[in-house]
Amino acid sequence: MKHTSRLITFLALFTLLPTAAHAASPVYVVAAGDTLSKIAREHQTTVSQLMQVNQLTSDRLAIGQTLTLTGIATSDDGTSVPPDLVSSEEHEHSDAAADDAPKVDKHRARVTGDVVNVRKKPSLEGKILGKLHYGDVVEVVDTEDEWTKIKFEDEKEAFVNSAYLTSTSHPDYSDEVDSAKLDRLESIIQPLLKTPYVFGGTTPDGFDCSGFTSYVFNQLGVTLPRTSEEQFAGGKKVSMDEAQPGDLLFYDALGKGRVSHVAIYMGNGVIVHANGDDVRYGKVEYMDKLYPFYGVKRYVDFQ
Repeated sequence: MKHTSRLITFLALFTLLPTAAHAASPVYVVAAGDTLSKIAREHQTTVSQLMQVNQLTSDRLAIGQTLTLTGIATSDDGTSVPPDLVSSEEHEHSDAAADDAPKVDKHRARVTGDVVNVRKKPSLEGKILGKLHYGDVVEVVDTEDEWTKIKFEDEKEAFVNSAYLTSTSHPDYSDEVDSAKLDRLESIIQPLLKTPYVFGGTTPDGFDCSGFTSYVFNQLGVTLPRTSEEQFAGGKKVSMDEAQPGDLLFYDALGKGRVSHVAIYMGNGVIVHANGDDVRYGKVEYMDKLYPFYGVKRYVDFQ
């Protein structure tokens, strides 16, 4: 009888182990429409972390697949406590980062963190009003050493940690690049940021990747072929080492052994593209980790 009681006790404890492991390493069940980038944003982690922890060799997901989640900060009561830098491969929020914050001017500033919180008060205790993404440009109202007051939607008070803003409207480019042409490109792209992704979309109501590049280049007076594969077949071939702002970068995002995604290169490792969720800035280094790179094509010379 004692042996039976011990066995029951052992089995009861054993059945609790998965629950404990689940609490320590929460899991997510993939649903229809999910992407790694979407899951990473919602759970305050990064695509590369998800791929590394789950030993994924590609970003392709299957409905019902389970993923171990990482990178979620929690308070003592288990509730989510997102840092001001919600998701980043390069930065980590700290007092030191705030001390080294770049000075921003009184006009515009560009977000340098992947996903950054906007707060009601200039404090980590301030209510989170929303989020800004890498490359977003904000209008600056006032700035101090650690916090910058910005205009954000209809909010009267909105603040961003100054460590994740830069005073330039775009990265510093080579002197060989025609700044007037680059400013023209920026002026076309800025109003299109956050435009939702729509398969087959070619207008500011919604873009797919090649619809976005076609629209932007049409504003520059250049007509591109409709699809990313057709765009890759045209233009002037350029090596990545020679890539300039305005060049097109091509990837196999579907894993089918052919071009299926295109982005506009903005210089200094920065791209802008309709990424599957909306139009936004991104980093070449992230794309290179996720998708096979097919090459660079030039349709407009910005020199």
